[in-house]
Amino acid sequence: MAEQPAAVGAYIRVRRMLLLLSSHPDGLPLSHLAEELGVSAEQLRREVIAYYSTDVPPEALLGLGRPDSIEFLAGDGTEDDPNTAVVLRLSSSTAAEELGVAYLRADQVARLYDAGKALLETEPGNEGLRSALRTLADEFLSGGSVADARDEDGVVARLHEAIATQRRVELVYARIWSPGVSARTVDPYELVRTRRGWELDAGPLQDGRARTYIVDRIISAAILEEQFERPAGLADLLSEERREEPVELVMPHGWHWLVDRFAERSQVVSADRSDAHIRGWFLPPVDERVGLILATAGPRAFVISPESLADSGRFMADRLLRHHGL
Repeated sequence: MAEQPAAVGAYIRVRRMLLLLSSHPDGLPLSHLAEELGVSAEQLRREVIAYYSTDVPPEALLGLGRPDSIEFLAGDGTEDDPNTAVVLRLSSSTAAEELGVAYLRADQVARLYDAGKALLETEPGNEGLRSALRTLADEFLSGGSVADARDEDGVVARLHEAIATQRRVELVYARIWSPGVSARTVDPYELVRTRRGWELDAGPLQDGRARTYIVDRIISAAILEEQFERPAGLADLLSEERREEPVELVMPHGWHWLVDRFAERSQVVSADRSDAHIRGWFLPPVDERVGLILATAGPRAFVISPESLADSGRFMADRLLRHHGL
């Protein structure tokens, strides 16, 4: 069998070819398909034949299937030997329903890639998945950061293990609002993948609340032998703490990206040439996230509702000035 990255690359190239054929029920010349895909006709022929005769590891294909409905034809439209055929054709209209990733929209491919990358961070030794993600990025996402943006220190994988075994973890954590780093022992409850990356919800609970750590700010994580007990009702507690709260804001034109940076999702309610009314859904701490938006965007940005967040930008600006000794 071919090296895995090459096999997966050929797999995706052939699926693109099938996408082209799905729009041409009479088939297309092999030479035309090869030109569209940027390879020689003979290379594409070999890849198509291998596609139907070579096993590709399931983990490398992200669970996608392959249709068995392609015909090899001579120039006059009659069936021909695959090794000499000059025209390829899909023989069934159902093939379009079976092609998987070739029919995903760009945003769906991106979500598939992000999900695979998140899984890779919990399983850094899964080279099959790494190869698949690299090929997916190269073929569909113009390279991207690919799967080589690995969790170099294995922090995510260790946290995942500690959660599964209910063992405490000693973190060295870069604080956000005060200088330097701190060491602390935590009870890791749950790893959550958000738009900002991995976040760790951990205890012990303080005033009935867990604390959230941004994994990118964890310098090191050492699993201890000491175990912990998960509090009763923890799942409901964590779910409530991650309940999204809607906030209505007015943002200057061109600053929508800032809401996207801190909100889980957003919607433009209305807009003109100068301002936009935006509804964003935020996770706790909502006041800090909204405060950062307002402090960054300036005085033309403000909260419509809830009124309790109207001064969050001023409070955040004061906090930042104190933090920097100004």
